[in-house]
Amino acid sequence: MIYFFLLLIFSALVIIIGKKSSMLRTEIFNIANFQQLTITKGIKKPRPAYSLGRTQLAFWTVIIVSSFIYTIFPGLLKGAISVPDIDPVNLLLLGIAGGTTAVAKVIDTSQQNNQGDAVPQQDIPSKGFFMDIISDEKGVSIHRLQNVIWIIVVGFIYIASVHQKQILPDHSVINNQLLGLMGISASAYLGLKTSENKNAPVTPSSVNAGATVNGITSNISADTKSLLAQDKQGSL
Repeated sequence: MIYFFLLLIFSALVIIIGKKSSMLRTEIFNIANFQQLTITKGIKKPRPAYSLGRTQLAFWTVIIVSSFIYTIFPGLLKGAISVPDIDPVNLLLLGIAGGTTAVAKVIDTSQQNNQGDAVPQQDIPSKGFFMDIISDEKGVSIHRLQNVIWIIVVGFIYIASVHQKQILPDHSVINNQLLGLMGISASAYLGLKTSENKNAPVTPSSVNAGATVNGITSNISADTKSLLAQDKQGSL
């Protein structure tokens, strides 16, 4: 029960911060596109879409941090902290997550600098957490969906192992085959992410490429403007 309580606490913390900030959301490329889509779809409180790259890094951070605290909890009760050996598999999982997020950011920056007149995925207002992370500018995409599925599967195996043994997993739990699948899944996501936005639709709002957050219409609340401004600056 203690382990699941820790997972719940850290998950709730990330969710609350994620809702009130741009920590888990994409960076808008063109605020004019975002504004036009907001008006067209009649969205009262528009927010940028959630980012798969940032979300999966938060996912593994919550799991590994919660698991680490759980493994040292017995020592805390006795007044002594004994730091357990951390198998490299844990470092590899967090490394895959961090590397995926970093490369995804590089791809986004490259696409933003070569946007053209298209409406990229990053300018589409949020449709809800799950739909955001599995969708590109055309809708649900298989390279994103398979990545989400594998992250959940390996995450479940990790949590089940920690709950049963109260130690951090090693290669007997998350073996090389599973790590390989994680790496292939992340590579497939990143590889196909480079082709996102290349055939994105073009709308009249795209001509206002120089628009800024300050130019957004009054139908968007002051709080939302502030959050959009934070996201425009790339804050996490």
